[in-house]
Amino acid sequence: MKAIAFIPARAGSKGLPGKNKKLFHGKPLVLWSIEQAKESGVFDKIVVSSDDPDILKIAQDANVLPYERHADLAKDDTTINEVLYDFFARPEYKCEYCCLLNPTSPLRKPEDIRIMYDSFQFKKYWSVVSVKWCDFIGWVGQPTNKGPVCSYNLEKRPNRQTREDYFLENGSIYWFKHEILITYGNMIGNPEKVKLYEMPPERSLEIDTEFDWYLAERAYEFTPVA
Repeated sequence: MKAIAFIPARAGSKGLPGKNKKLFHGKPLVLWSIEQAKESGVFDKIVVSSDDPDILKIAQDANVLPYERHADLAKDDTTINEVLYDFFARPEYKCEYCCLLNPTSPLRKPEDIRIMYDSFQFKKYWSVVSVKWCDFIGWVGQPTNKGPVCSYNLEKRPNRQTREDYFLENGSIYWFKHEILITYGNMIGNPEKVKLYEMPPERSLEIDTEFDWYLAERAYEFTPVA
């Protein structure tokens, strides 16, 4: 197989219980990613990984592969790399390119998926990551701890206009070569081999809380001025 889309949609969610099957503008949230994957036209197989029978039924009804995830891989502390490796290390799911589509990003477009896939025509890339521009300057660490790490040079605090190359993963789309995941145990492998794909803020919203849901619903109704 050339390319497989992998949509992880477990039952549990602390921020917004049952969000992956909650109706977003009339359709279960996970179904948005399924339909976008189909419309992109680049996948040989589309997989929905879940421990929730309802979500697996949604996948089955949409004529994609429902993959029942083991309970040990559906915990709050389970990493996405563990989930991906468990699936793609199986011989029957070996392919050339893998794509992670998080169901919490319903506002992506099929063309985003296609354009990122086309980046592999340039042999130097091992993975392609969707990002949004972010003027982040701040601190890493808990406010109650001593010695949080500052993200910038205190003596040369950057102005907003000097942060044009600051990007944040938007959690929407990750393309990566199958061999990279198997060799390195993660989607990136080597940061020097990554291509960033910038998406606008209205398509970069990620739903983890009730407030995120509200913003995404409003953003869905938003049409940027050309």
